Amino acid sequence: MNWVSRYGLWALPVIAGVGVWLGFSGTQTTVATASTHVGPTSFDKYAMTDNNNPVDESASVANWQVRWTYTAPEPLQQASIANGVIYASGDGGNLTDPQDDRIYALDAANGTLLWSRQLNNMSMTTPVVGDGLVFVGSGNQLFQGNNLANENNLNATNIVRGTGPNAIYALDAANGHVVWKFSTPGEDMPSFVLNGNTLYAANGNGTVYAFNATSGQLLWSLNIGSYVSMSSPVLGPNGYLYVSGAHPYQVYAINTATRQIAWQSAVPHVFGGSDDSSLAYAANMVYVEGTTGSWTAPQSVLYAFNATSGRLDWMTRLGSGILPTDIEVSAPTVVNGAVYVGSPVTDKEYAVNAHTGQIKWAFKAAGGISESAAVTSSALYVGDSAGFLYALNPTTGQELGSRFLSGTLAADFPIVIGQTLYQPDENGQMFALPTADLLLKNEMHAPNIPIPSGVLGQDIQKGEALFMGHSLSPTGLSCDSCHVGGGTLTTYQNGIIVPSLLGAAAGFPKVVNGQVKTLDGQINHCIKSMGGKPLSVSDPRLVDLNLYLHWLSSGWTDNLEASTQKGSGAGGGCK
Repeated sequence: MNWVSRYGLWALPVIAGVGVWLGFSGTQTTVATASTHVGPTSFDKYAMTDNNNPVDESASVANWQVRWTYTAPEPLQQASIANGVIYASGDGGNLTDPQDDRIYALDAANGTLLWSRQLNNMSMTTPVVGDGLVFVGSGNQLFQGNNLANENNLNATNIVRGTGPNAIYALDAANGHVVWKFSTPGEDMPSFVLNGNTLYAANGNGTVYAFNATSGQLLWSLNIGSYVSMSSPVLGPNGYLYVSGAHPYQVYAINTATRQIAWQSAVPHVFGGSDDSSLAYAANMVYVEGTTGSWTAPQSVLYAFNATSGRLDWMTRLGSGILPTDIEVSAPTVVNGAVYVGSPVTDKEYAVNAHTGQIKWAFKAAGGISESAAVTSSALYVGDSAGFLYALNPTTGQELGSRFLSGTLAADFPIVIGQTLYQPDENGQMFALPTADLLLKNEMHAPNIPIPSGVLGQDIQKGEALFMGHSLSPTGLSCDSCHVGGGTLTTYQNGIIVPSLLGAAAGFPKVVNGQVKTLDGQINHCIKSMGGKPLSVSDPRLVDLNLYLHWLSSGWTDNLEASTQKGSGAGGGCK
């Protein structure tokens, strides 16, 4: 069907020598108690696990299914879950706006705001949670002075990223109060690693820190020579902390026992990306994605390093394309011998053999993929920059379903707890969705538009039944086969964006190439595309379908009415 979307893709004393502040600061919302303790008791690092797969399919959450949406006044970048609470980081970046740069605590069952805490700058970290504390960082991605000039020189070193202020925070998980705060010269965008009572951090001034997580006391620090953008470290079972930095672009293994660099290996040919890709560890291998080539001819590449020696075991060129403005790359997810990784350059999600680097499959999305995947026993979930969230078969890459949310899904990850997926986006929304909602065969959600009473309402319901049923096609198809959810959802199917039909009827009649196109004609065009016979103007079924589509357009201005207001029917959702 040739239909296009009408929407665009649219403080207290300082402890001497360690820079730690203890106490309370900022505004505080009314504190409530979470209604559930679902999910893990701690969230120790970026994407929860060493292999970057934030999924809990244990028996205790097997039937967990909720649906809600929370809207913040700023973009939401990262999220985590612990003890029934969703924690999300805001990166509005307006230091003068009291509603920006907050950490949000939401009830995982219903999305109720439990508390929020403003930081001193935007936050892009995954909130790390453990022992009653929430650890987050602040800072921006900017450069200034010589740092800005040197950033364009790949041979330049000793660059500091972040124009400040920058800090590492420990917040009380119960109320958001600041327990301790450590200020740093560079940004603290990478997520931290919590191991026992030690908190590890790597940041924009090229330093790796180890803190007493409870008190904030600095235990030790080590300058590695590379600044770290958004690439979050991972701690291996051998006690090595793996960090990926820029200028020079290298992966470092830091022995946390000796507090020294055990090995460092160059990420060949990259000019960006690997300092944003959070490392994944699995089976004594460390995986990272980078961008090679040039700004005008970029290529996405996946690298695999031996975790013990630092030897580059293999590198796989994923593909070339156009470098987007937002160039953060995906963090790999490693499950069952496969590395799943997305590319903002090729707009694809890949499955790569973890041992050989051979590409197993690639899925083309509607937009660039900077998000990490969440892989369950039955599906892979990942989002793109166009605002679509996909469910894929992890073995074959076949699309199982999709859903247009609202805004860009950036360099973060979905979280799957039981049958519920949690996802933040850059429109400031935090979604809780039943995973079944993403499967095309299960999508049916009536719009929140009142149905008139009497005969008119009855005929609208008849039209809905025709739309959802198979009587119009001898091939077993229905209108809902393409326009799922009764026409209320925008999806991505077989490489094509299939729009919602909300407001579509208001776009008719219209003139195309000198000919008047009517809604009845469009309905029959779609019926013929399913192998069915067109309906005559006297057929009550055509009237019922027409009424149903007009009901979906309630509130839109008819195309025959002169109007410049947003939401008018011009364009109408189809052509």
